[in-house]
Amino acid sequence: MMSLIAAPWFVKIYQRNQVKSAAFEVQTTLIAARMRAVKRNVPVSVVITSLTPPIELKTIEPPPATPNPTPVPPVLKLPASSVQFVATPLSAGGTVTFGSDGRLLNFANQTPAVYQMQGPVGQTTPIPIWVRINSGGRVEVVTPTVTP
Repeated sequence: MMSLIAAPWFVKIYQRNQVKSAAFEVQTTLIAARMRAVKRNVPVSVVITSLTPPIELKTIEPPPATPNPTPVPPVLKLPASSVQFVATPLSAGGTVTFGSDGRLLNFANQTPAVYQMQGPVGQTTPIPIWVRINSGGRVEVVTPTVTP
């Protein structure tokens, strides 16, 4: 009896964790790109390669000086049912570029750069979540606040 009462609550917790996990994956990808830009002293971009689920983000960086091998660009592929983008940064293709100092390069007009997501995909009441990048390069996940 108790499990029947608690089941919807557990489903909601599972869905919230699925959305937060996807947002933290995007955050981790952006932070890794920023660290790579600072480490290599070159601009590094994160580009959205697929807006429809499954969402894909690719990290693009200039090739290293020879004779070093060119690294394969890391690709983040989110599960198809986790989230969908509602809004992306206002640059070509939703691209975010970090400079060699770790700051945003391509956001003179829009600060902070924001990825707005919601999920799980196909739910009647999707859960909103944002990944925000300020001009200094700080990347944070912003969850909605619950007001009583």
